[in-house]
Amino acid sequence: MRRRAGSARKMMAFSRIVNCHTEEDYEKVFKKAGEALVLVEFVAGWSTSSKSMQPYMNTLAKSPEYKKIHFVRVDMEALPAVAQRCNVKALPTYQLYRNGEKVEEMSGAMPAKLVAMLKTHHVKEKKGGPGKLIGLVGAIVVSIFGLLKLKDSIEEWEAEAEERAAILEAQAEAREQSRNAASRRRK
Repeated sequence: MRRRAGSARKMMAFSRIVNCHTEEDYEKVFKKAGEALVLVEFVAGWSTSSKSMQPYMNTLAKSPEYKKIHFVRVDMEALPAVAQRCNVKALPTYQLYRNGEKVEEMSGAMPAKLVAMLKTHHVKEKKGGPGKLIGLVGAIVVSIFGLLKLKDSIEEWEAEAEERAAILEAQAEAREQSRNAASRRRK
């Protein structure tokens, strides 16, 4: 039997959202993520708001912009202990973690607010780091060398200009002396 391109099984294969069925699954996600951001979506099968947000979550998870974020879906009915431990009071609830600590939380089916939350923390993550610092120091060093080379070039140009001026002055003086000598001979 041949599958069509839009089949649900194919969509599941490319999804980056981890569906946690046990508490061990939930804990493994955080261990695997390390210092990366983890977005946990708390849902329930009966919640229409949770169902309405699924396409948005799938789109965000597939987006190359958020490829370093780990996406997790927790069904509150399957894991009530996790939902209680995370203090979930409304559906859907989205909690953003870094290093296992909650950074931000939002409740409700508001895609724009969810994207804003991700961008805020994802951009902060991108800005810092040793790589940026090394790049900045490298740029400063290259700029300093460039300025030193420019200074050397200017000094060289000034020295050449002084030489040219001295040569022109010497030539003018020599012409003046030869004129004086010629006028003395005429007298």
